[in-house]
Amino acid sequence: MTSSERIVLVVLSICLAVGGSTHVVDIILGGFLPYRGVPLPLNAFWTSLALFDFVAVFLLWKSRKAGLQLTVAIMFADVIINSYAAYVLKVFQSFAPLQAQSLFLGFVLGAITILWPIKSK
Repeated sequence: MTSSERIVLVVLSICLAVGGSTHVVDIILGGFLPYRGVPLPLNAFWTSLALFDFVAVFLLWKSRKAGLQLTVAIMFADVIINSYAAYVLKVFQSFAPLQAQSLFLGFVLGAITILWPIKSK
């Protein structure tokens, strides 16, 4: 693994762990499905990130391709769902977290060019 790959993996891991930790804290403070006032599917999705973000971190280091696929899926879903929550349901007081997630999605997509396993011929 090159130093560039290691740095990108560390950044991805830290960002995912911070996101997952946020949801874990929400569950600890608010109980299972802690996001009151939103439709159940949104509540379930956000709650599930307490697990899936950490699974993605684990997979990035143990099975890079699967980890990248899960990370891309999480971030696409997160940005789409949070955009719906922000712009349609108007459940957020600030758009800053959504903008940060969108920026991170861009980083994830860029990281694929560095991290995707390419077989040499």
